[in-house]
Amino acid sequence: MRKPTFTMQSISNHGTSNPIVARLGLQSIELLNWVDISDVERDDASSLIFELHKKLLRCHDCLEKLKENDRATVAGIRNIFGSGAMAIPYLINLQDEVENFLMVAKQYLRDIVAPINKIYRENLNEDSSIFWDKKGLASKAEAWAECKYGAGHRLTQMFRADATWIAELVKRRNAMEHPGGHSGSLILQNYRVVGPTIASPRWRRDVNGQHGQSSLILPDLELALTRLLEFGEEIVAQCVLTRPIHEHFTIYEIPPEKRSPDNPARFKVGPDAFLLERLAEAEGAMEKQK
Repeated sequence: MRKPTFTMQSISNHGTSNPIVARLGLQSIELLNWVDISDVERDDASSLIFELHKKLLRCHDCLEKLKENDRATVAGIRNIFGSGAMAIPYLINLQDEVENFLMVAKQYLRDIVAPINKIYRENLNEDSSIFWDKKGLASKAEAWAECKYGAGHRLTQMFRADATWIAELVKRRNAMEHPGGHSGSLILQNYRVVGPTIASPRWRRDVNGQHGQSSLILPDLELALTRLLEFGEEIVAQCVLTRPIHEHFTIYEIPPEKRSPDNPARFKVGPDAFLLERLAEAEGAMEKQK
């Protein structure tokens, strides 16, 4: 087995300290070295995941622009209040950045199927719709994982648990792209006066004239970004456990407080409990011979 080779080129201003680069990019490519697939499959999967992580960085950039604009408008309003005047803050480019975030997020969920097909040697339909079901039943991804690995397998459980938030994220994109359609309409509210206070930007999805639940936009996008990252990296990690190059190697999660700020990888591969015990026994035997 050889490691995939890449020609490095600066494509963004994001370094390895960015969790998306460290975990979906570098970490995933490293984990693939522990999956029992051919070098060609490994190279192809690494290239697909590398392109995938660039999409998630675009979501990250949309969110960062909104957060930067939000900090700027709040600071500006504080200065105005300090002078004795009154004003209502306004988050610039809210509509555009939310639309861009949702568009790329849906593309990410579509494009993640290609590396799944490559490393699991499957032929799933390359569309985000395989991760959720319109009627709330088991998704195609969950049904496939359950059929192949069982209902209790971590991959099956992940697809089952993640279907709800994936469905809502895709529906919000569809509602924004096709207002009044099957997914309803996405309502964005900028800063506004509500009673004696100023309310932060919120959004909701209205369907058939019924108002959906309203929530804060920026925290929701932050949570969605985290979920998308974890979804991608765990698909690769589960493949290491499902098809390892050696039966006694497993995945370990690095506690957040122990992750390097320069490269905050979440997963690493190491010997399992059985192999660690055998290694300890061998080391003990060697010590006795000295």
